[in-house]
Amino acid sequence: MILIALFLGIIIFVGGFLLMPTQHQRLLFGGMGLIVLLASAVLMIGNDNWHWGMHHHSETTTTQIASISPSKQLSVLVYQPIRRSNTESVYVYRQTTSKRQLHTAASLKTTNRVQYRNVTQAKLVTKTTTWRYNNSFWRWLFSWTGTHHDLVGRQNTFVLPKSWITLSTHQAKWLSTAVKQREAAAKIAMTHAVTASVKKAVDANPNLTAKELAQVKQRAVTTVQKKAQQQAAPILNQLITQAKAQPVH
Repeated sequence: MILIALFLGIIIFVGGFLLMPTQHQRLLFGGMGLIVLLASAVLMIGNDNWHWGMHHHSETTTTQIASISPSKQLSVLVYQPIRRSNTESVYVYRQTTSKRQLHTAASLKTTNRVQYRNVTQAKLVTKTTTWRYNNSFWRWLFSWTGTHHDLVGRQNTFVLPKSWITLSTHQAKWLSTAVKQREAAAKIAMTHAVTASVKKAVDANPNLTAKELAQVKQRAVTTVQKKAQQQAAPILNQLITQAKAQPVH
């Protein structure tokens, strides 16, 4: 409507000064047109620059999220620094109901923060603030101007269990490579340990039957696997500490 009022103000202003037969009528209609024109322009400028007739409206949504790490032993939230790495980052996550990776918006109007709490389920709390018209009159007045629902800001808060870790994409890649290398080395070490244990048993008793030899091997495998499981958590924590010490990008 404000655009129509602006257009009418121009027509009345120009038509009043050019088409009215008397000076009094020219001043009257031209002045009315000028007032409508100026009032419409001021309202448009005020709405565009200072959001006259509008207010902040906030909505909060909560989404349960899951780690993007393929390892069940490691829950990680990954971020990619942009521009200034200390303040602006894009976070990568996925919903618990989907395997598709999502990411936060790379926008100056979007802020992200991470909180660790005593919770069991990770979640993303998003607060979105937009401009809304104060009432139907203001919305009718500024219809077609495109400012309704304009984004003011979006705040993403990742609420994570204390067992989770947060790494940059570079750190996460380093950790993934280190874990794979460690797992490969552990498999080789386990194979050597089982072989050595069986050889020791055979050297002590060369007359072992096939069944007894299988039992010896099974006991050796069980012992080695139990020892590896006991060492897994400390080794993983050590690798995580080393990953956090890597450059963020």
